[in-house]
Amino acid sequence: MGTEGISKLLLHFSAPAIIANEAAAGYELFDAIWCGRLCTEALAALTVAGPLMAIYRAIGSGIGVGSSSLIARCLGAGKKDETNRAACNSMSLFFMVSGLVAFICLMGLEALLWLFGASESVMPFAYSYMFIETLAMPVDFFLIVAAELTRAQGSPAIAGTGLIVASLADLIWSPILVFGIGPFPALGIAGAALGTLIGRSVGVTLLLIYLRFRSIYKFKMSYFIPDWKIIGSIYSIGASSSLRASAVSISQMLACRAASSFGTVPLAVLGTLFRINRINFAFSMGISQGMLPLVGYNYGARKNERVRKIVVKAGLVSFSWGSLWCMAALLFPAQALSLFSQDPEFLREGIHALQIFALSFLTVPEIIISSFFQGIGKAIPSLLVTSSRQLIFLIPCLLLLPYIFGLDGLWSAYPTAGALAVMLGLIMTIFQFRKLTNH
Repeated sequence: MGTEGISKLLLHFSAPAIIANEAAAGYELFDAIWCGRLCTEALAALTVAGPLMAIYRAIGSGIGVGSSSLIARCLGAGKKDETNRAACNSMSLFFMVSGLVAFICLMGLEALLWLFGASESVMPFAYSYMFIETLAMPVDFFLIVAAELTRAQGSPAIAGTGLIVASLADLIWSPILVFGIGPFPALGIAGAALGTLIGRSVGVTLLLIYLRFRSIYKFKMSYFIPDWKIIGSIYSIGASSSLRASAVSISQMLACRAASSFGTVPLAVLGTLFRINRINFAFSMGISQGMLPLVGYNYGARKNERVRKIVVKAGLVSFSWGSLWCMAALLFPAQALSLFSQDPEFLREGIHALQIFALSFLTVPEIIISSFFQGIGKAIPSLLVTSSRQLIFLIPCLLLLPYIFGLDGLWSAYPTAGALAVMLGLIMTIFQFRKLTNH
């Protein structure tokens, strides 16, 4: 990781992560397509479920990303014992947190869905879907952690394979269980959640086998005893990823409530935009995941100029992808939205919304900047960059623009906040690059 060509390394580490993230985004997209065939209320229910799913991801991603950064820096510094302790403690942290969060959320699930904008017609669909997703949270958590541990030790292809297989299994089982094919009953929207659980279980099984028998980690019972210094290190870095996803939850809740005030169709359109954006975002997330261990390793080895080159190349690739995705959305909005529903009202509102929302696709390099600060262990700058889009800029936009400009204000809140976040991130990156040059 410290001598190979940067472009080759980025391709090697990022390609599996990109494929895995796109596959994960794909299953969300196809879940929406299947549920859109049921009714508009089912599609709206997936939108309402989004903020709660973001909370789940927030907690899991904090453990996964924090562990990956810590392990990469320990490997770069040649600290094998610390590497093993970090890997085992991340697993212990997973077991403690996932069970507690699942229990708490199940106790107040209906109240949470009301808070996130579910109407009376949407609630039965949203509750049915999220009840299974909440029960499946420990499996979802462990899939994230296992993939990050595998990637951090220098095996991105294996990590990507586990995630891809999980998504493919979901793509197979979800339509079977939604519509009832062969001997399987038609479970409706609950079938989409159950198909996801089956897929994640398959992915977890594969990664567990690899970690147990083929990874570089040494697993001892003493390593699993919680070390609060290691856990603190994991969350000091992973907190930025947790904050990002938590901020996504808050912003999605505000967006859902704003959209639902205009009716069920705008709520369904909003969820569709989120899923289209996930396809775009998944690419840059894959680049950032592949970049993070490279940045951490080279920073730990004091190869600062190499760190700068990795970040710049990753940022340019991310921006190029976002530009292509924005152009496609502007040119073919009707074709994209017709996959989800043929309802004329949905298509009319959705086409107009997508043409505004698509400008936010240009702002995806913000995730690259955040991962740069995570990789070098700068918790506070990473936290600031991560929170800027969702907390500092997007939430005020969602609180103001929809109530001034109506639905157009809701759709335009996202590109506005994204542009401001990227500007702030670039300024902070320039200052940090200068510090790297001087050391």
